[in-house]
Amino acid sequence: MSTRTRLQVLGCSFLGAALLSSTQPPANSSPAPSSVASASPELVQKDSEHKKVGKLMAECIEAYVKRDGQRDAQAELSEYLDKKWKKGAEGRSPLSLSDDLGAALWYATDYTKVKGIKKGRIEDLEIPVPFYGEDFVSTSSVWIPKKYSAKEKYPLVMIIPAQGERPEDTLNEHWAEAEVRDGAILVALGMPEKTENWGALGTQNKPEEAGGTGILLSTFKHCQQSFAVDFDRVFLAGHGAGVEAAMLIANSFPDRFCAIVGRSGDAAAIAPENMSNLPCFFAGGGKRATEYSEQAADGGYAECQVQADAKLPDIWAWMQETRRRSNPEQVVLRPGQPFPNKAYWVVVPPIAYGEDARLVAKADRASNTITIEAKGITSVEVFLNDSLVDLEKPVKVVCNGAVNEDVIPRSFAFMMTSIYTSRSDPGKLYTASRSYDLAPSEGEAEEDAAVGPR
Repeated sequence: MSTRTRLQVLGCSFLGAALLSSTQPPANSSPAPSSVASASPELVQKDSEHKKVGKLMAECIEAYVKRDGQRDAQAELSEYLDKKWKKGAEGRSPLSLSDDLGAALWYATDYTKVKGIKKGRIEDLEIPVPFYGEDFVSTSSVWIPKKYSAKEKYPLVMIIPAQGERPEDTLNEHWAEAEVRDGAILVALGMPEKTENWGALGTQNKPEEAGGTGILLSTFKHCQQSFAVDFDRVFLAGHGAGVEAAMLIANSFPDRFCAIVGRSGDAAAIAPENMSNLPCFFAGGGKRATEYSEQAADGGYAECQVQADAKLPDIWAWMQETRRRSNPEQVVLRPGQPFPNKAYWVVVPPIAYGEDARLVAKADRASNTITIEAKGITSVEVFLNDSLVDLEKPVKVVCNGAVNEDVIPRSFAFMMTSIYTSRSDPGKLYTASRSYDLAPSEGEAEEDAAVGPR
């Protein structure tokens, strides 16, 4: 199988997953941590071991795509982990080493075999987006560092230009600092003609109604297929009207990015809950940026910085210290249709929800407890790993006051499925899951009692 085909499985096919979720259903809070940077991975295995396991993962992915030899490939990987990684796991299952497994997953894509990468100059990036029509192609601009090495990991900055500004001009006029260009992959997106569609999905098979969401996610997938991207350092930036669009898209897919950067444009008129783990840097911004930052601070969410006179060196210094909170201790989700219906390690059915629907999930590893408080939501699936809880022990899951406590077994088959479907990525890899029904919250029960039979 070609490197490109293998990459398509690992490349986080967000648009396809989002569209599928619209037709095929899957199964009052305390503050979230406000630190900007996520903790460094706790790696036990040597890098040579990550490479060996990554190669075996690649063979599993290849077999999965071909629908041939998958069982044998998975058996070989499972046997290797049991034989070689059990000692490092100190008697526990090798699947408990979720950070190491994520590091191995990065090596499952051999970026050194990707051909045709032009370094040190701005190039057009033509990305087909067939959702909007068989011949629909979006043209963006990409900068790859002069000394780019496919063996290293680079921050990826996805940039939505200001209205009327060409992607190439955005890179030349606003992202030209040598330090930035030496240290990051920069992609300025070619957005649809209608600015009002920039933060939306748009309409299927109607190129005149193309949405910025589909263009960004398709371009994002291509970048993670083709370039050596650090999955925990993917920034979404916007200029002018692009700031609002960036925030709207991040609101639907918060766990894919590490932070939002707004330049010379105001914030979107949205609440910060879905982006409670996403820090923001507003270089400029108006009233809404200030209000959004204050709301985030009041909620105890990730820090938002407003600096009217900030220049690119100031932004880059902030970006250097910022990583994705891959396994946040608290997740807040206000679901929509068809998205957002998932954030980090929680997933709810992709159905129509009322405006007051809200879910707060907290993981406390010290007590091995997950607490879920929800309103207007009837079920939830949690994706777990040993960074969130100790899966060696019984896990207590409290759903709107109902207590469930049992061992949630790690599953090699589930881990591989989460890789094949892009639910996991090298920065956050899940090894177990469990679904729970959510009884009405106390407030909802009181409302129902007051209304009476319907």
